[in-house]
Amino acid sequence: MIKKISTIVTFGSLFLFVLWFSIYLSREPNLGRLESFSQVIRSEEGSIINLRLTPSGHWRERASLNNIDAKLVEMLVAYEDKRFMSHLGVDPIALLRATYNSITSRRVVSGASTLTMQTVRLMHPELQQRSLLSKLKQMLEAVRLERHLTKEEILEAYFALAPYGGNIEGVEAASEAWFQKRPNVLTMSEAALLVALPQSPEVRRPDLFPANAFKAKRLVLEKTRERLEIDDVQYREYISERLPNRLRKPQSISPHLADKFLGSGLDSVDTSISTNWQKELSKILQFGVSEFETPINAAAMVIERRTGNVKAYVGSSAYLDKERKGAVNYLTAIRSPGSTLKPLIYATALQRGFIKTNHVYQDKVFHKNGYTPTNFDGDWTGEVTLKNALIRSLNIPAIETLDMVGAEEFEKNLRTFFGKDIGHGKEAGLSLAAGGFYMNAENLADLYVELADPGHEGKISFLKNEITSANSFLINQKTSSNVLSLLSQNDRIGRVTVFKTGTSHNRQDAWVVRLFADHIVLVWLGTPDSERTDVLTGRTAALPISTVIAETLGLRPPKVKSLAEDNMAVKTVAKKECGKLINFPEDGEWIRSSRTLISVNGDQSAKWYLNGKPLKSYNQQLELNRAGVHKLTAVLEDCSETSEVFLELAKN
Repeated sequence: MIKKISTIVTFGSLFLFVLWFSIYLSREPNLGRLESFSQVIRSEEGSIINLRLTPSGHWRERASLNNIDAKLVEMLVAYEDKRFMSHLGVDPIALLRATYNSITSRRVVSGASTLTMQTVRLMHPELQQRSLLSKLKQMLEAVRLERHLTKEEILEAYFALAPYGGNIEGVEAASEAWFQKRPNVLTMSEAALLVALPQSPEVRRPDLFPANAFKAKRLVLEKTRERLEIDDVQYREYISERLPNRLRKPQSISPHLADKFLGSGLDSVDTSISTNWQKELSKILQFGVSEFETPINAAAMVIERRTGNVKAYVGSSAYLDKERKGAVNYLTAIRSPGSTLKPLIYATALQRGFIKTNHVYQDKVFHKNGYTPTNFDGDWTGEVTLKNALIRSLNIPAIETLDMVGAEEFEKNLRTFFGKDIGHGKEAGLSLAAGGFYMNAENLADLYVELADPGHEGKISFLKNEITSANSFLINQKTSSNVLSLLSQNDRIGRVTVFKTGTSHNRQDAWVVRLFADHIVLVWLGTPDSERTDVLTGRTAALPISTVIAETLGLRPPKVKSLAEDNMAVKTVAKKECGKLINFPEDGEWIRSSRTLISVNGDQSAKWYLNGKPLKSYNQQLELNRAGVHKLTAVLEDCSETSEVFLELAKN
């Protein structure tokens, strides 16, 4: 009876153990430290321009075998765990050998830790204790890890967590810190050192203990040379290669850009930033703002016209300057843009035919609905051309033009461009032309990317090889060319310059947006809390800094075409009483549609034109290729009618 009970207990215990083990293996493993990484911002060249450590104070980056030299992977497996690709987390052959050696020698001669077990210890430092219980836990976790991760993922976990001296963890950080290169371009000697270091990272540090580091590197090469087919000549070459004598950590030269990606879920960001340009721009702003008393600060960015990629981005003159509130990113701060929106207002009026490039204004007292604006100097000019009004940044002609195109409609168009509400959310009305519409510098840069190259139809971007898109600002290439010509003037030595300055109320903000052949430069100066100043204007404060930026970075002057007259394919003839030719849509109609297909009603005997191009025949439905303003014209004998259609694509 006792024997029977004993058998039942034995089999029952075995069953429960198997059941527990099966449940244990099926559960997702706790990845521990593998879930915490440094924030690393890289330039377009691949160099680190900002680094933030993990909460525990380590420099640790994610690892991908695609970005690690294959010989490093092969060397690690050959040295640490030859049967890594075949075992299930625990190597029984190595375990039996280690046990036998320990029994016969009465001491630990060799270990039996696999790479998977080492990875488990790296994930969970509490399992690094030299005890039998800790070893058993490592084995269990290793088997479970093998159940849920591929061999490649386990190697990536190891390469992400392995220690390499100091606070350096992971092969990405180690390669940067010790060799100033990415781990995909290592030499055989460098790879050998990175295989050796994790076993005793402090004792083998090449900067502190070069003899130990050399001995460890040599041992790795000796043990792996046969498998890696390293001949005698190569072996001597690898052995003689110098060890690094210094652990170098990168400078953080783009703190505000790093702030932008906090909370984004991205711990490694490959940006479009040029390292040298970023450094130079920081120096220029530091020097430029030093000429002004506290608390005036400065910010700037350089954008590539063709792509919208940001090449340099400095949110303040000094991140750690508390007196000037340097930690604030003034490129994302909501401010008044001053007069910088005036070119866009004139562009809209030119596009819609309200004015011509040779338009002449009467700069005089303007009064509408209780609004009586003045120019910046409080005076009026009288008769003034469009070009002079724009270059001199006169308020009255710009406000008059905004009134022509409709302030509400223009502002709605701006918000449509951004696809979201911006600024303070309040309607600016006619004050928009004089800085009453609030936005940040990035918003302003988006607009000028579109104004300078409307075919781009994109916004500024920070990520390398990123393609952004935006709603068109409703201007074509000809209008853009004309506006740039209107803005153009010659500097003191005869070079063509294209820029627009802006100064907000009480001289709180000074702006310049300057266009070059391939780039756009935006500069802002102002007070942190919008305090009044007596010294800031766009022309005297921001413009000189943009000149220094251009000269330092070697930016080429823009090529500006001569003003083009408005030669529409459809010309309006002398009006004649000929009835209504277009019944729908009426002039100025706003159409919101989920498709680019709109209905049209009118005289079927007329000749029809869409954006100046003739239609083959009248059709009750027209397919428009984009959102924006479309000019529909019907011509019958010697009379015509034109209707401007404002199409806004609705989001499903």
